[in-house]
Amino acid sequence: MKTCAAIALLALAVARPVAAGGQVVAQARDSVTHSPKRAALYSTLLPGLGQAYNRSYWKLPLVYGGFAAFGYFIQSNDFRYRLYRDAYNVKYSVAQLKTDDPDYDAKKAALEENLYSMFTSVPIDRLQYYKNTYRRDRDFFIIMTILFYGINIIDAAVDAHFFTYDVSDDLSLKLQPYAEGCYAVSPLRSNPHVGLNLSITFKK
Repeated sequence: MKTCAAIALLALAVARPVAAGGQVVAQARDSVTHSPKRAALYSTLLPGLGQAYNRSYWKLPLVYGGFAAFGYFIQSNDFRYRLYRDAYNVKYSVAQLKTDDPDYDAKKAALEENLYSMFTSVPIDRLQYYKNTYRRDRDFFIIMTILFYGINIIDAAVDAHFFTYDVSDDLSLKLQPYAEGCYAVSPLRSNPHVGLNLSITFKK
């Protein structure tokens, strides 16, 4: 009798700290207020700020690295687009001159002063092709930057939702002592059985 009771009390003493520890963790997490709306607002005002608010500091190099890469491609394609656009405009203006005009040579020379020598022998149709290509690529990367900006906001909001999500190991852990056979009269049940009963419940 006393042996069964002592073992049962010992098991109960072991079980209480586990349950208490789970309650402390749950209370500590419940006391944390983390707003997904605030995280989304922060990333809207300044990309990466929502990730910093969520303490996902490892995402900051990805956010700013992505914007830096898109910014580079936008600037590079825009520079080439303007270069070929200006050359095309010069060639187009020269093509509109009338060859029978007495001032034809002077007007042509004045226009070609703004033309880089590298474009002198390039046909106007090729200039138009490269002009349209670089403009298309520039616009594409602008669209990608806008999408990346939106993903930055969505990521901050979703990450904030999971910031307070309880994924602790003792979320649904119930540890209880049990004693069996302590009061049995039958010789077959004369030996006491004591131990711990562990049950885990998965919450939706």
